[in-house]
Amino acid sequence: MDIFRFSQSPSDLAAFEDTFRFAAFTCVRFAAFSAHAIIFGFIPLSLLVLRPVFSTLRGERWARARSRVAARCEGMIQSALIASAVVTLVAVVLQAVLIAESGDGSLTSDSFMGTLETTFGQWYFIRFPLLGALAVILSGRVGMSILAGAGDERPTPTKLWWGAWATLAGLLLLTSTFSGHAAVASPRFVSLVNDALHLMSGAVWFTGIVVLALVLPDAWRQSGSDTDRLQVLAPAVLRFSTLAAVTITILAITGTLNSFLHVGAFNDLIDSGYGRTLAIKIVLFLVVLALGGVNHFIIKDRLDRALKSEEGGESARVFRKTIAAELVLALVVMGVTGILVGLGRTKETPVPADTGSVTSGSKS
Repeated sequence: MDIFRFSQSPSDLAAFEDTFRFAAFTCVRFAAFSAHAIIFGFIPLSLLVLRPVFSTLRGERWARARSRVAARCEGMIQSALIASAVVTLVAVVLQAVLIAESGDGSLTSDSFMGTLETTFGQWYFIRFPLLGALAVILSGRVGMSILAGAGDERPTPTKLWWGAWATLAGLLLLTSTFSGHAAVASPRFVSLVNDALHLMSGAVWFTGIVVLALVLPDAWRQSGSDTDRLQVLAPAVLRFSTLAAVTITILAITGTLNSFLHVGAFNDLIDSGYGRTLAIKIVLFLVVLALGGVNHFIIKDRLDRALKSEEGGESARVFRKTIAAELVLALVVMGVTGILVGLGRTKETPVPADTGSVTSGSKS
C-alpha cells in the first residue's frame, strides 16, 4: 500500500545522510572527550583531592568507605577506557564510509587504508595502542592503588605508576589536539600548546565535578549521617575549589586565545554556525563559572563552618544541588564542543592536504 511506501529525492537523501553523519560524529566526539577527560583528570583529582582527604580518615568505618570510593573510581576508569575504544572504532568506520562514498560506494579495506592516509585517521589509530597500554597498567589496579596508603597501612603507589598513567593519558588527550583545527591554525605551535592546555584543564575541571557529584557520596553511603558527610565533603570541596579556580582561569585564557585563532571576525559569532555555537559555549561557560563561584565563595565556607559545629545538613544539601547542576552543564558544554569542532572555523589558513575534512570527523 502507498501509505507504507517511503521515498525521497536524491537531494533529500543526501541531506539526511549529511545530517546523520554530522550527528554521529558529534556523539562520537562528545563520548571521546568525556572518556579521555576522566582517564586523565582522575590523576590530579586523586593526588590533590581524594588522597589528602582520606589520609585524615582512619578506622574500620573509613576503611570500608575508602574501599567503596576506590571501587567506584575503578569502575569509572574501566568504563572510560571501553567507551574510548568503542567510539574511536566507530569514528574510524564513519570516516572509512565517507571515503568509500567518494569512490564507488563500496566499503573495503582500501577505505580504511584511505583513512590511515589522513591526519585524522593516523591520530585516531594511535589511540588503540595507548588504550591498550592504559588497560594493562590500570585495569584491576586503580581500585587497589588509587587510595592505598591514604589513611591506611598499605604501600602507596609508585611514582612510576602515576607517571606512566599521566603520560599515556596525556598522549590520549593530545590525539584530539593533533587531529583537528589546532593542527592547521597559525601560528601552529601556539595553537597546539594552547589547545593541549585547554583540554587538560577542562579534563581536570570536568573530572572534579564528576568526583564530587558521583564518586564521593559512596564514602557516606552506608551511614548517611551529616557528620560523616561533612568529614569528607568539606575538605574535598575546599581542595577542589582551589584546583577549580586554577583550571577555570586557564580555560578562560586558552578559550579566549582559541577564539582569536579560529574566528575570523567578531561578526562571525552571529553570522556563522561555528561562531554561534562558540557563543553558546561561552554563555554556558559563564553560567558554570557563576555556579562555581557560589560553591567557592559561599558553600565552601558554609561547609567549613558546619564541619566545626557538626551541623551542616542544609549546606550539604545545597551543595549537592549546585554540583548536580554544574555536572549537567558540564555535560552540555561537552556536547556543544562536540558540535563546535565538527563545524568549519571562520578564520582562513592554508590546510595541509593530508588533514582531511574538518566536518568529516576531525576534532576542531
